Amino acid sequence: MADDLPLRGGTWKIDALHSQVMVSVWHFNVANLRAKLPRITGTLELDPENPLRSTFAVEIEAASITTGHPRQEEFMRSEPWLDAEHFPLVTFKGSEITPREGGYIVVGELTLKGVIRRVEIPFDFRAVVSDPWGLRAGFASEFTVDRRDFGITWDRIFDWGLMASHELTFSLEIELAYPDESLAQAPQQVE
Repeated sequence: MADDLPLRGGTWKIDALHSQVMVSVWHFNVANLRAKLPRITGTLELDPENPLRSTFAVEIEAASITTGHPRQEEFMRSEPWLDAEHFPLVTFKGSEITPREGGYIVVGELTLKGVIRRVEIPFDFRAVVSDPWGLRAGFASEFTVDRRDFGITWDRIFDWGLMASHELTFSLEIELAYPDESLAQAPQQVE
């Protein structure tokens, strides 16, 4: 059924409840340290006739970062890392969307800790399905930035290397909702 439902033009909204934004650094040269940023909003304004005129905008509350460890979370919210008090939002404003095999490349401005850099984000397109409210689309992405380019320069160095790598990796699992009752599907009864 997913193949029968195209990614329609119009406004798609990020479903924050069913989307995941994770960040990670290589920690102590032995493992990835991951954190989740759960407070996310955003929209895809899709022009199906000319994807280059489409836009993708995302806002993430920096203070929402969570690892399950309060002391670690407070440190990540503090000035050496996200400085959430002074820079409450991490944003991305994609202004160029180009189709590629299996998905899209979105080029735009990433703002992190008040610093704006142009980045290119590859998105894998998963599917479009009908849900009880309209349509739902899924996308996944992973991309890496150098955290120093965004003013996150805190370091602790050992003879074997950095405590936390300079590479900051974003991993995204995004569900977008397109509300349209005429396209909705009620769930089947399970007995």
